[in-house]
Amino acid sequence: MKHGKRFLLFFVGFTVGCGRGASSSSADSAAVMAAVEEYRRAWIDGDTAAALARISNDIRILISGFPDIAGREATRELFVGEMEAYRVPVLTLNHQDLIVRGDHAIDIGTYEETQVPKTGAAAPIQGRGRFLSIWRKESGEWRIVRYMLNALPATPPTAPPGPPAPPAPPAPPARR
Repeated sequence: MKHGKRFLLFFVGFTVGCGRGASSSSADSAAVMAAVEEYRRAWIDGDTAAALARISNDIRILISGFPDIAGREATRELFVGEMEAYRVPVLTLNHQDLIVRGDHAIDIGTYEETQVPKTGAAAPIQGRGRFLSIWRKESGEWRIVRYMLNALPATPPTAPPGPPAPPAPPAPPARR
């Protein structure tokens, strides 16, 4: 997976959708989704400062196959590099759960996205996967503290072939 794709996949996990699941209050759920939308818009707009405003100082990003990204400075370097190299014109999310309890929220779902290199003639990168993000309310603002991402194959796998068909019955003997 390319570094750019890794980040876009990271970004996707935090974008907006309609959460389902248990919630301590509809106001908290709405506030989390508003924060998620602000973060998503920051990526679509290429606004590094706005994206960084939605992360906690002790953020950890966990992406399968890559070293952990820990802390605000490592995350800033990642965001700046990705936003300089790629734009994100398409992002589709399917939020499966939004669970809000006290000052923490868990957002779980799947995504499909397109990442377009800003220079060169490289083809757009298509990505899809699953995400789990944890948000924490800090001084009245919801911020991302943990993010885990699993990429899925580019296209859904087909069902495995069934058992072989039984042999055809023998033909009846010819009449003479």
